[in-house]
Amino acid sequence: MSEYSKDYTIDEMMTVLMAREVRNDDVMIVGVATPMVWAAFTLAKVTNAPNAIYHYIMGNTFVLEPRQVSLLYLEMNTARAYRFQDSVECTLESLPSDKLTTIEFFRPAQIDHYGNTNNICIGDWEKPKIRLPGAAGILDFSMFYSRGSFLYTPRHDKRTFVPTEDIFFISGVGFPDGKPSICGGSGPQCVITNLGYLNFEDKSKRMRISTIHPGIDIDRVKDSTGFELVIPENLKETKPPTEKELKLLREKVDPLRIRKLEVLSGREREELLDEIIQKELNMKNKFPKLLNF
Repeated sequence: MSEYSKDYTIDEMMTVLMAREVRNDDVMIVGVATPMVWAAFTLAKVTNAPNAIYHYIMGNTFVLEPRQVSLLYLEMNTARAYRFQDSVECTLESLPSDKLTTIEFFRPAQIDHYGNTNNICIGDWEKPKIRLPGAAGILDFSMFYSRGSFLYTPRHDKRTFVPTEDIFFISGVGFPDGKPSICGGSGPQCVITNLGYLNFEDKSKRMRISTIHPGIDIDRVKDSTGFELVIPENLKETKPPTEKELKLLREKVDPLRIRKLEVLSGREREELLDEIIQKELNMKNKFPKLLNF
């Protein structure tokens, strides 16, 4: 019997793929409003990267202990903090600049074939149609870091994957004109989407399809991308979550399915949000469960 499961949802697939990117010596930066990333880092902590350390932007703390993903009680995950400090100190001063192993996943509003990203605005930045969350730490990660930058989006479509000339503002540096950052960073490493796992060709630095998820046709990936992707001759299928990964994710790491808020919209998202809030309000112990393995 195969260790891989056929019973999974796309949010579970993406969460597992992100968890597999974490190394045992990483500092895992848990950003704001990214529950899928938090779930992925916690899954990594209890599987392939037990020595990895959290850094919570909310609370600005290092944390060693993995706890169940929470929506209302996020700050309580930092109750036993290793060290309080600001995020700039964590990322730029506390670790040797030539050996940074900090990992953070960013969700870009736009991305081009060289991995340049936009999280600033849609439309003219002086008078935008939409104001996006902003760059925050994306500048540091995309330009300086030895681990490079990691990207994800649960909606692989032509609004997100656009030609360079259609990016309204570059807030995250990829491989400008196919070249590495002059600041010495490793550049974007991968883009995990609802359709596949993408990375960048070594020589040209153009985005390529590494694997496509089971049940996804290659034409769908191409039709959902606003530029030409590099496609290998022997295109492989993404390895699904294992039975162990799914069991931990569903029963221990994120039983409330908070990660799923990133893939839903409209009424479905509203209903799940209400459900999560009610379940957390009814908890007797407001501290998220400590995960011991």
